[in-house]
Amino acid sequence: MSTRHFARFALLLALVMAPSFSFAADAGVNSFPTGSTGDAGVNVPAVSHTGSSATLLNPLKAGTSIPALLTDILQLVIQVGAVVVTLMIVYVGYKFVMARGNSGEIQKAKDMLLWTVIGALVLLGSQAIASAIQATVTALGG
Repeated sequence: MSTRHFARFALLLALVMAPSFSFAADAGVNSFPTGSTGDAGVNVPAVSHTGSSATLLNPLKAGTSIPALLTDILQLVIQVGAVVVTLMIVYVGYKFVMARGNSGEIQKAKDMLLWTVIGALVLLGSQAIASAIQATVTALGG
């Protein structure tokens, strides 16, 4: 399998798996009884289905503000990126094994590992930068 095909497969897998991780982590968090209020103080309507009730959840978990939306988007990107980084580390290990002592292939695998680690650091850095900006704006009274 070529690197291009594997990258496409990893991206597709990450896009398919990310919502399942997101929904699994939030299961039951915003379950409110009929007519109660949600996180943002908004009345949460209930939908009746065969005698039981289910609630409609706000996709913007923290409310309807722009900073909350941007935070949710950043968290989704980090979740998808974490899956991609994990898959790439496994693939780089595969490339090292398949190099079988060939110095050219080992160098390619080392380069792939370097760029995978740089990508992981960019993901971590984006979270740190976003937290720093949010703390600065909050401290300035914004």
